[in-house]
Parts: sequence; C-alpha cells; structure tokens
Amino acid sequence: MFKEEIRLMKLLSEKYSDDIDIDFGEAKSKDELDAFEEATGVKLTDELKELYQESNGFDSLMTFMNFWDLETIEENYKAGYNDWIEEGDGNKYIVLGSTGGGEYFLMELSNGHYLRYGDEGEIMPIDSIKDIMCWNIDSLYENVRDYESDEIIEAYLKKNADRL
Repeated sequence: MFKEEIRLMKLLSEKYSDDIDIDFGEAKSKDELDAFEEATGVKLTDELKELYQESNGFDSLMTFMNFWDLETIEENYKAGYNDWIEEGDGNKYIVLGSTGGGEYFLMELSNGHYLRYGDEGEIMPIDSIKDIMCWNIDSLYENVRDYESDEIIEAYLKKNADRL
C-alpha cells in the first residue's frame, strides 16, 4: 500500500538532494511486527503494518515530519511517553511520530483511530496514514528551491487531491 509513497519520497530526496534529506528505516518483517505487538500489548492497524513493512519509520528533515521506528515507539510507550497527552489519560494513546512543529501523530489504542495532537493540546482526527504521507510529499515538492516539474509527482498529487 505504501510502496508508491516511499518510492516518491525517495525520488524527491534523490532529485532534490540539496533540499530534501529523508532517512528511511529498514523494513520490518511480519515476525518483527508480531514481536512489537507482543512486547507492548499494542495492536497495530493493518495500515501501520503495511507502512512498517516498507520502512521502519522515516524522518523527513525538510518538513520535520517523521514516523518513529518501532523500537523508539516501544521504548517511549513503555517509559510512559504518552502521559502528557491528556492529564491522567495518556494510556489511551500511543505516539507514532511528530510533525516537528510541536504536533504529534497518535493512535488511539481502543479503536486504532489516528489523531494529531496539536501544540495547544487539541486532538484532531486523521483519516489515514496515507493522508499524512500525501501531505508530506506535497509539502516536500512545494518547498524545493530549484523546482523542476515532475510528471510522476504531479500525477500522484492530482490523483490524491482529496487527501490534501
């Protein structure tokens, strides 16, 4: 499901290497995903499993958007790194990454819904991880200094305009 998004982010990173630097983690196997779920008691959504089977997180330095690798998620979760989300209610969420602008990506543990936690403490729904990936690709593409039109990226963004 995320092969296209990872491929496009890599394409942008290669084409505009002076502006865009994205670090991708090594893909996880089904056994490694199962081990994460067992160690944390957290049930990953099918969408997250697909993402982590393509890349164990990513760090998009230009847009400051990142999805943490599973090891960081597990370490932070076990350390209680979600207790600041809602006073006394942090155990309802797991932190998946951040926008770098004081906002975090969360997953609600009871139902697998994705949320964005704003820098003012507001919690906003996100329909899908694919939406986040699309926003990142659009932002990367719009913010390069030596912009060159790219038919592949433009076709992707046109096809996914409803996500932007």
